[in-house]
Amino acid sequence: MIRKNPERVAWLVIIGAFLVFLGLCASVPLGVRYYLLHATSPKEATLEVILGTIRVQEPGVAAPLGVTKSVQLPEGSAIQTDETSRGILTFHDGSTMILFPATQLTLRDMRISTFPWGIEPTQVSVEVIRGSVRVGAAPQIATGDAVIGRQLFVSTPHLSTELAEGSYRIEAFADSTNVIVNNGTASVLAQGKTVTVGRSQRTVGRPGQPPIIPVAAAQDIIVNGDFRDPLVRGWMVVREQGNNSAQANGSVTQALLTERPVVQILRTNSNQTSAITGVIQQIGQEVSDYHSLKISADIRIHAQGLSGGGILSSEYPMILRLRYRDVYGSEGEWVHGFYIQNATNNPTVNGELVAPNVWIPFESGNLLETADPRPFYLTSLQIYASGWDYESYVTAVRLIVE
Repeated sequence: MIRKNPERVAWLVIIGAFLVFLGLCASVPLGVRYYLLHATSPKEATLEVILGTIRVQEPGVAAPLGVTKSVQLPEGSAIQTDETSRGILTFHDGSTMILFPATQLTLRDMRISTFPWGIEPTQVSVEVIRGSVRVGAAPQIATGDAVIGRQLFVSTPHLSTELAEGSYRIEAFADSTNVIVNNGTASVLAQGKTVTVGRSQRTVGRPGQPPIIPVAAAQDIIVNGDFRDPLVRGWMVVREQGNNSAQANGSVTQALLTERPVVQILRTNSNQTSAITGVIQQIGQEVSDYHSLKISADIRIHAQGLSGGGILSSEYPMILRLRYRDVYGSEGEWVHGFYIQNATNNPTVNGELVAPNVWIPFESGNLLETADPRPFYLTSLQIYASGWDYESYVTAVRLIVE
């Protein structure tokens, strides 16, 4: 087939080739420029083992490795502490993350711009699967007159959080996640809704729900402290009679007093024999990362047989006892008793005289400052009476950490 106008076709080919050439001349430099500005390179994080052995599994490695000293970890590494181990991660931007016991996480992204003139922000992204971490987000990086942006993300099964410069605690449980801001600002996203959490505030994310409106950072870690639910939710009854099984038993009963749900602790017909009656709640929580720990309760005493705190200052009609371990694992306890009479002038160390038959609101000071040794890991809170006859009431029990 002979073309009718071969010159026209030739010009079209030449013009098309020229346009392609011009496109390449423009796109290749632009593409190179885009790459130079936006290319990123992976960085490693440093894991330092503070206590025990931490399990680490790097990407492409079949089995985890037990680590007891400092190690460099790449993107994609999985880290797991057990009930006795702790560690600290240091990222390339200077941010840090303290790993508390029973924590599992994955290092998703750790990147910086490949070239000095790159404009991509430094990025750190960590997925906390379960457990608790304390994040120290470093300030933005200044180079001359420019500030290199930084993005620090921490996600859990319930939410995603972007952290500005500051200090944060993130706790991932099976049914919820707490984001607590000590200093700084956190943007928390879940179910398409974002909330901004400021200093001394926290939010909570739950499965299938957006994060709650920020509230005060202080948390009550006691379960069923108002006794509106049956005692089996959170509490166990404790009775100790000494060596004489014929002694009168004390009783623990849920009741309403002045229209308030309460626990009544009652013992009569003691014949001047001593016994312990009360309730206990197992706590099992580390508090080393908090700056405040306070116990509060409303107590009321109607009857007391044994004067003061007994001859050893250990028997009161109402006693609050917090058991804990210090940072070295040694046992410690904080005890505070209440009494309404001391006819025989018994010693009353750690005791407080209160008026009978009225509600007494009690609040301890900051036990992280006053308890000796300083609490590190809370074991249990026991509320009980000890002595001869007694009739006491308690409600509104709270153990506040902040």
